[in-house]
Amino acid sequence: MNLSKYDFNLPGELIADRPRKPRGTSKLLVVEKKSQKIISTTFDKIFDYFSERDLFVFNNTKVNPVSLILKDQDGNQQKILLVEEIEENTWKVLTRKPKPRNFVLSGGLTCKLFKDPYTKDWMVTFNVKSQVFIDKYGMMPIPPYLDREPDFLDFEDYQTVYAKVLGSIAAPTAGLHFTEDLLREIDLRNISTEFLTLHIGMGTFLPIKVEEVENHKMHQERFSVNPQLLETIKRVRNNNGRVLTVGTTTLRALEAFSLIKKKSNEWFETDIFINEGFEFESTDALLTNFHLPKSTLLILVSSFLGYDLAKSCYEFAIEEKFNFYSYGDAMLIV
Repeated sequence: MNLSKYDFNLPGELIADRPRKPRGTSKLLVVEKKSQKIISTTFDKIFDYFSERDLFVFNNTKVNPVSLILKDQDGNQQKILLVEEIEENTWKVLTRKPKPRNFVLSGGLTCKLFKDPYTKDWMVTFNVKSQVFIDKYGMMPIPPYLDREPDFLDFEDYQTVYAKVLGSIAAPTAGLHFTEDLLREIDLRNISTEFLTLHIGMGTFLPIKVEEVENHKMHQERFSVNPQLLETIKRVRNNNGRVLTVGTTTLRALEAFSLIKKKSNEWFETDIFINEGFEFESTDALLTNFHLPKSTLLILVSSFLGYDLAKSCYEFAIEEKFNFYSYGDAMLIV
């Protein structure tokens, strides 16, 4: 498959730099795989498509505020994104126009920005526990296409209400639509819920740099799944229920675990790249946002839904002026 298949033109005004308020009031595109019917509704109508036989699976990862703006003694600023802790208090970072320097901040906190001579990666090392530094100076790592700096509103907006296990550098954005009231509605309707954890790293968002999609290599991401979840899924399906995975990261973790088939509570790493021809074992329905052109996430959605129908959904969403990307509206595939 050539990557150009997954390109599309998106009007800039459809890229949401803030979520719809209040949370849970987003638009919802619903597409039925069998009938190929596409409709526009609102997110609170999601329960119209499920019953007490069904199961919702969520990713309960919690976003770490790893976007930092550092100042050296001369007042020069350097914005960095902490992407991976290589060893204790030392992180690999992404940053623009870096140069080696030391930073001295209040409270005796210092750090050093340097280039690893072997990997050529830019790194930062802290003189204290890195989480102390992050808690004091970190902001939420909102995507660069929002074209603004993160602020304190993002601490709430860019975190799911059920976030629990700290470790992601990006939000599982399909889950951002759920409120505490909507979670209670799930319970009131006797729909089952389960949680897994996949810590989102750069692998989910790094651009594809090869022309042939099959040659793309994903970075590893850590995940943990309760081994009983596969038995729960089997029981749900035996009762004619369906499994809804809330978000592409939830789907990746669930399908990766289905391939591993290990009965343990261990943490695993996956570089699974879901593209055309992938056989889904544990997912019947998918809730997702609208993704960037030529992205691994768009390819995943297209693989689950089918290329032609996915293309029609995106054309419909643009025509109906849905909001796109992390703070955008949602799509439900049933």
